[in-house]
Amino acid sequence: MEKVLYDLYLAEAEINSNYAVFSSDSARKSDLLNSVLKKHKITEAVLDTSLAWYSANLEQYFKINDNLNKRFTEAAEALERKEGIVKNKATANGGSEVLPVKEKRFLLSSINMLLNASPFKSDTILRQYGGAYQLQFNVLGISEPPHPVIVTLCVQCADTTFIRCDTITKNGSFVSAINILQGKQAKKIYGSFYFPEISSETNVFVHDFGLSYFPHSLPPATQPTK
Repeated sequence: MEKVLYDLYLAEAEINSNYAVFSSDSARKSDLLNSVLKKHKITEAVLDTSLAWYSANLEQYFKINDNLNKRFTEAAEALERKEGIVKNKATANGGSEVLPVKEKRFLLSSINMLLNASPFKSDTILRQYGGAYQLQFNVLGISEPPHPVIVTLCVQCADTTFIRCDTITKNGSFVSAINILQGKQAKKIYGSFYFPEISSETNVFVHDFGLSYFPHSLPPATQPTK
């Protein structure tokens, strides 16, 4: 399962980083994801069944996720050493900026959510004008039939708050973004996960959670992918 998820996350990263290409060519996107299933000789139904099992056995999934995080970190560091990449390149040069968050993974369940909601925010004071703010994470535990999770992302400026709401109905990676008017200066970024329906069996695991700033506008948000 670790090998399958590793390749799936790489495929999803390619899709997210080339959204303009894949959003206009759904067949290309499907071919890329299907190539991962073919490589590991499994079907989408087998993958769905496995994800459902891990959603009920989160300790095993946590171990796999820790191993994946380690592998991705090592791969990124190796690439930086090879190509001489400087971390945290200034946004003035056109690069994105990763915004600090308190937690990168957390479990959403009935026992730790007030009023069916769980908030999040960036632990920093924003000062940029214009651009875009992006939310990204992976989610596991969305049950069948779908019990949707509503994700709200807010960017607060001095006199305006930009808000975007998306609904998650399946497991996988998720990306959402808000474009800010050029003359507006952002002050805070925050949001929440909201469950319209919740029960004692609700257990949704969010990991690789992150918030980022881009000095340029971004295309519309991508939806969760397997």
